[in-house]
Amino acid sequence: MDKMPLINLALQSFPESILLLLFGSGLFKRCPSIYRLLIGAALSSIISYFIRRLPFPYGVHALIGVAVLTLIFWLIFNLDFNQSLVASLATLATLGAIEIILLPVESHLLGLNRFSEAWPDPKLRLLMAVPELIILSLITYSLYRANRCFKGDL
Repeated sequence: MDKMPLINLALQSFPESILLLLFGSGLFKRCPSIYRLLIGAALSSIISYFIRRLPFPYGVHALIGVAVLTLIFWLIFNLDFNQSLVASLATLATLGAIEIILLPVESHLLGLNRFSEAWPDPKLRLLMAVPELIILSLITYSLYRANRCFKGDL
């Protein structure tokens, strides 16, 4: 159970959701409208906020996250269901890979024994998310640049 502070919902989870949705739609060379992107990101981050508050063992929220992202890609971004499932799995796998690489390094640099020690401190939690968001932004930008998708579709 993770009680994410509201400031982290706004400054961490919402931007992360935008990047995840852009990444997933970019995999299938789709350029979502800004309205669909903002609606999808708001839904994803709000649902994630409430799911994390439930007393599930760690990791269950990731499975629910796959279902939520799949539904957003399918219903809001109009990908077909199989594309939506692949987009959500690839998106969360990429995010997980970035976190697996960064969190131990960040924890070491900040003098933490475990990354979860940062969770009660909203500032520290936000600080630890910045490198992840930067890397995800660069990957997503590269994907869209390769797809030539920035021609006014966003």
